[in-house]
Amino acid sequence: MKNMNNRKFTFTTNQIAVVGVLMGLGLALSRIAIPLGTTNRLSLGFVVTAVISMLYGPWVGGFAAAGVDLLVSFLFGQQGTIFIGFTITAFVNGVIYGLFLHRRRPNWKSLVLAVLFQTVVSNVILNTLWINILYQTPIPVLLAGRIPQNLIMAPVRFLLLYFVMTNNQLLRVFDRYTTAKK
Repeated sequence: MKNMNNRKFTFTTNQIAVVGVLMGLGLALSRIAIPLGTTNRLSLGFVVTAVISMLYGPWVGGFAAAGVDLLVSFLFGQQGTIFIGFTITAFVNGVIYGLFLHRRRPNWKSLVLAVLFQTVVSNVILNTLWINILYQTPIPVLLAGRIPQNLIMAPVRFLLLYFVMTNNQLLRVFDRYTTAKK
């Protein structure tokens, strides 16, 4: 019983502020997209989700990602339309990144696993399901386009995360604000 009391999770004011600033950065980065061909684009918001999840764990990362998704929908959505499925996907993304990146130094193995699971679970399975529900497009038709797209985009996401997560200057900043070292 005594061990359970020692595992109490608390946030400092500084950590709450850091999560808020990072969520604001995620909101801004979600609006910036690099076009890759005619039907594909790369938004950098996932990097912020991975950083929050690495610093504060899967639950905080998941709720922060869902919060950013809802804010993007409220602020920039089309006539206020919100589809909760994509918010669930954002939450799952934060949880996946947190499970693989929190409480350890990021390395290429943990980043490969995080990107692999995020790509398969979120992008291929969940987002395909949500698009099927929204537009009634058959799942095999959706998968025919989404699988090659994600095979190309997964290495790009890995390289961006690897650059950010293994940068020595950024790691010193991360060490200052993380809950993992406690």
